[in-house]
Amino acid sequence: MSRKQLLLRLLFKAAWVRKDRALTALISVAVVATIATAGLTVYYDLENKLSREFRSFGANVVVTAHGGALGAESIATINSLLNQQGAVVPVAYAVAEGPGGAKVVIGGTNLNALRTLNSWWSTQNVAPDSGNAIVGARAAGLFSPHGESFPIHFETKTVEIRPQAVFTSGSEDDSRIYVPLATFAGLTGLQPNTALVRVEGRPHDISETIARLKASLPGADVEPVRQITQAQTEVVGRTRSVVLSASLVVLVLIMLSMIATFTSSVLERRRDFAVMKALGASNRTVNFLFAAEASLLALAGAAMGYVFGSGIAFWIGKANFQAAILPQPALLLPVLLGSVALALVASTAPLRLLQQIQPAGILRGE
Repeated sequence: MSRKQLLLRLLFKAAWVRKDRALTALISVAVVATIATAGLTVYYDLENKLSREFRSFGANVVVTAHGGALGAESIATINSLLNQQGAVVPVAYAVAEGPGGAKVVIGGTNLNALRTLNSWWSTQNVAPDSGNAIVGARAAGLFSPHGESFPIHFETKTVEIRPQAVFTSGSEDDSRIYVPLATFAGLTGLQPNTALVRVEGRPHDISETIARLKASLPGADVEPVRQITQAQTEVVGRTRSVVLSASLVVLVLIMLSMIATFTSSVLERRRDFAVMKALGASNRTVNFLFAAEASLLALAGAAMGYVFGSGIAFWIGKANFQAAILPQPALLLPVLLGSVALALVASTAPLRLLQQIQPAGILRGE
């Protein structure tokens, strides 16, 4: 029998004879590998998933023309820079008069595109087939509490507003009325001077796109919607911190458990190691055998943990983002190597005990 075969036989025999200790160490490593795999997999795809979630929160950039209309060329430039990674909704604003001379802001735009952009709005349909406007909740309470039609005046012209839907946004939009752009142009003679832009991607990608928009549109103000862009950045940062902190706490606890397990194993096997030393085995050989046992258990536990961790990450994606977080094969090698390194570190204290074993005293029963 070759040395390699003898070594493998000793390793498997040691694990089989002391199944309880080996199982405890195996489970400890598997738990670490599971947490690490799940955390790193979620961490890897976190920004992409959160970016998809933030799509429903409306525009995160507002482009406003300097004292004029935002022409078709500017809209085309914005679309070109987005490269199909976002949406643009041109809007024209004006202050008109409602019933009783009350001032109200009206906006002219593509109503379907506006509702799609702001899918987070709470919307109540009134007359979706016959209406010609979507009305903010505060404006509806003032001019159309029961969904009835009402007139809007701008200078010498008047248009009849028939609410298609009433929406609640929790912002100043609740006091506005949005009508089709053709209706708005016929009433006011004005063209869009603002573009509501949703830039998709990670916070860094959004910042780069804003910089490119500013450089390409010198005749317009390009400003991020701070509430959305800052919230996205903060949510990503805090979620990452939680994932990493939780993983670190688990890592420390499992490390202590592994140290205790390996130390107990050494104490139980003192006579075995004493016999090995009495037969001529050096400290280096005994230490190598023990470290090899720990590494073998770590590899087996890491492989199990990678599978379980990938499954947990998949479930987290489905439960929280309605989209699967797929396994990352690139994480397998780091998880295996990290688990082995963790096991070797946890073996440091037990290996010191092995070096202190004196065969004569142990074999005499001292």
